[in-house]
Amino acid sequence: MKKVIGLCLVVLLSSVSAFAREGRHMDRKAGDPSKRCEKMIQELKLDDKQAAEFRKINEEFRQKMKSEREVAKADREKKRAEMLAMRNDRDAQLKKVLTEEQYKLYQEKQTDQQQKSKRHYKGNGRK
Repeated sequence: MKKVIGLCLVVLLSSVSAFAREGRHMDRKAGDPSKRCEKMIQELKLDDKQAAEFRKINEEFRQKMKSEREVAKADREKKRAEMLAMRNDRDAQLKKVLTEEQYKLYQEKQTDQQQKSKRHYKGNGRK
């Protein structure tokens, strides 16, 4: 019985190791887009004319995606700045309404809420 359990344990550990190695191999494989393109040309057995068009289309696609990512990043930064400005405006308006003690307590509550939010996201694997 001990031999059977030991054998099962060895098989289980070796299969886990094999899957881990395969995952690392897949990460390296996804690297250089030009290498992926060349590999695809070979696998599809494209002639010279088709290969040239294939490369051209893929390069145009990569450039468009790159510019879209840059635009999206700029939009996120713009939205973030807008939101920050809106928060500052809200805080300025609240400061006029609240007493000094109330405003100080409000700021402490906001800080506590932000820290709770950060811990919550961190706990879910987000950063």
